[in-house]
Amino acid sequence: MVRTKAFRAQVLLRLGSRGAASATWNSRTQLPSFLTFAPVRRAAAALGLRIEHWLYADADETDLEACQANWRPAVRQLAHEPSSVPSVAASVAAFNRHVLPMERAHRTRGKYLTHRRTVLTWAVWKGVLPQLLPMSDDLLRAFLWDALAFETSLAVLRQAINAILAWHERLHLAPPLSGKRSHKRLLHSLSRFQGVPRRHIFPIYAGAVKRLLAEAGRPPPAHPACPGLRGGCRVCTETLHARRDCLAGATATLICSRCAEMADLQVCDLWLRFDEQAGYERFKGGAAVNVKVRKNDQFRQGHQPRLGVPRRPEYDVVKLLQRFMRDAGLAVHPACAKRTHPEKRCSLCPPLFPRSSRCSRALVSDRPPTSGDLSGMIVAGLHRAGYDTALFSGISARRGGLSTAIEAGVPEHILWMQSGHAQDVAARRYVQLGSPALLYNTWAAFRL
Repeated sequence: MVRTKAFRAQVLLRLGSRGAASATWNSRTQLPSFLTFAPVRRAAAALGLRIEHWLYADADETDLEACQANWRPAVRQLAHEPSSVPSVAASVAAFNRHVLPMERAHRTRGKYLTHRRTVLTWAVWKGVLPQLLPMSDDLLRAFLWDALAFETSLAVLRQAINAILAWHERLHLAPPLSGKRSHKRLLHSLSRFQGVPRRHIFPIYAGAVKRLLAEAGRPPPAHPACPGLRGGCRVCTETLHARRDCLAGATATLICSRCAEMADLQVCDLWLRFDEQAGYERFKGGAAVNVKVRKNDQFRQGHQPRLGVPRRPEYDVVKLLQRFMRDAGLAVHPACAKRTHPEKRCSLCPPLFPRSSRCSRALVSDRPPTSGDLSGMIVAGLHRAGYDTALFSGISARRGGLSTAIEAGVPEHILWMQSGHAQDVAARRYVQLGSPALLYNTWAAFRL
């Protein structure tokens, strides 16, 4: 804290009274950083530097990303009028604005933008703004040493280096660490600053999944009659929340899902009788879960991990999900077109796991939950099932699903078709299973 205050005071002194008035600080960075580019612009103007091309901001979602794979009408709207012939410069500018940023996900771009502001703030503090770009190896080492003084973690240092390299690439400048194996040697040196061991997080194994499902199927305690579980009394509300939390943890584990993917699921993404309708009677009662986009889904084909039918009825996650939807009033809208357009978010159907209202604890079905909300549901479900939640987090579900499947002998090239994890980019284009039986092996590994 003392070092941070001294850093900020020294930066403001360099900016002068006018520049200091425009300085706002990002409270979430380990190395002090400006929240906007305004102080950097003032510092550059005072030095007579023209650095506006350094200060690009590409963190926002582009129009082509926001269209959720429905890119053809989006391009038609963004393109030039058919009656005109745009100049080469205009076409290049449009490409750079709408397509070029998508070489990285918009979340990654947001992190890189924060790191660029951090480097610029450091350059103002150090008085090296005129020499900053292209950045020499010595300047990079100086930045990393000063960052270490603020106890910056290894993960942040690595991301800062990647942001600096991407910055030079975007501006067509000679990057630092261009020597043979320079980047690898630097990261090896920094690996000594890995820090203390992280909190150990347990996977959700098969035993925990069974306890979650058993808890989700528990009937509500006896209480004065209500018109169904949507009656609004405390007991009914607690029962619905318990079922939601336990089913979120169990479902995420069985399909090896990330919290962000679970948060994006809607009731129309639970595809009942999916394989039965295709003629596979042996999977009657099972379901597919439509995951529109997963992190490694480079070809935007989507994933449909499977949920099967267990030997013991109390572990039937598909029926438990249906019952939860019915009790919570979450129904697929009659005009839903998700089966026809599985890549789009449905504007008519509610989330499969709705978040809770902060005021009334009621389920909010008009807005999707965040990944943090889903992580909280998974942890809350484990708490309801009797586990010490200090040992679990939202990532426990994905870890447990992958670990259980691999331990049961599910081949990795089949596992990533269920989990969307570690896919073989070249082979995935050609693999199309004649039967979904192998996909059910991940689910079957839990021996429900």
